[in-house]
Amino acid sequence: MKLKGVMVSIQKHEEKKCQNRCIENMTEHSKEDLEKEFSPFLNPAARGDVKNIAIDYVLGMTGKEDGKQMIASSQKFLDGVISLCDDSDEGVHNKAFKALTNIATDSKLSLQIVKNNKFSEFIVNCFKKFLDPSFRQADSVCKFVSNLSRPEECAGCIATIILQSKDVSLSKIVNAMCNVEYNLKSNLHFLAPLLGNLSQVPQVRTELMTEREYVIQRCLPFLTYQESAIRRGGIASLIKNCLFDTGYHDWLLGDKVDLLPRLLLPLAGGEEFDDDDMERLPADLQYLPPDKQRESDPDIRKIIVECLFQLCATKKARQFVKEKNTYVIMREYHQWEPERMNNPAIMNLIDVLIGDEPAPQHENLREVEVPEDLKKKFTEDDEEEILQIKNEINSQ
Repeated sequence: MKLKGVMVSIQKHEEKKCQNRCIENMTEHSKEDLEKEFSPFLNPAARGDVKNIAIDYVLGMTGKEDGKQMIASSQKFLDGVISLCDDSDEGVHNKAFKALTNIATDSKLSLQIVKNNKFSEFIVNCFKKFLDPSFRQADSVCKFVSNLSRPEECAGCIATIILQSKDVSLSKIVNAMCNVEYNLKSNLHFLAPLLGNLSQVPQVRTELMTEREYVIQRCLPFLTYQESAIRRGGIASLIKNCLFDTGYHDWLLGDKVDLLPRLLLPLAGGEEFDDDDMERLPADLQYLPPDKQRESDPDIRKIIVECLFQLCATKKARQFVKEKNTYVIMREYHQWEPERMNNPAIMNLIDVLIGDEPAPQHENLREVEVPEDLKKKFTEDDEEEILQIKNEINSQ
């Protein structure tokens, strides 16, 4: 293959109209042709100019759904892009990670990356890169791994590798996330959603909930970290996942962690309560300033409400949440909440807070066996309510 001919071909592919036409009319034969034409230049050893053009083409392809699928389904393309993640050219390195990040926005395509035969070594190197305090491109690498770890199956694969690695560990990730000056060239905000994604895995939750390490206590302040909604959302997701294990609830609500006021504070405003209601609130929720602002992100607010709902799973924890006058915070928050899509989650929690206690055999709400026909009905009712809210919003 002559280099001049390849250069002309690649440059033509860079043209937007030509690229669109290529994607729309792509066949298995053209895919093989593209692999044959581009693969030699998706390589750190390739000449710099053609390597840059090749990765630019791939990055452009991953901006479209058909292009992402084509790249992800090709072992040669994936191997090439992954190899360029170690390229000495910072620009090439960054574009390679951006291409992989685009692919990882699709859960099914994320699995193609995870199933790559070089994945174990590659993912450990990714962690080592963004855990290096002097690494300039840590944010692009961290964002990619965060995207990749969203599907539970991918999170499980990554967690298995990390928990067995001698070079990286969960404690190192937590240390980096909790130190806002860990890397002065990168903000590392995506470490929080990465931890949240990994906490889908039971073994990771066990590590994070180890009392002697004080991991959860160190993460909680970022639930109200105003500099980054990404960090706040990641930590909210981490807490929600950890609350699936009801065995930790008493410890989390106790003095060593004191989780309840941490969850309620982002939902609380500056409303005044009578003396009786005020005294029953946790100390951190009493006499808040009139201009106290609630969490600004509706998705994070919903996750926090779901955390509170999970804390009501067992009788002991549920009684504690009720005794701390959680209802009055939720009542005022419900009246304030502008995002109507959050209302079903809020009402589920309020129903538990003001409802009668279930029969003794049903004290643990997580263990109550709901007949399949009722499960289906509840799901359909929730979906119908959400659809109705969407229709009302769209008609306004």
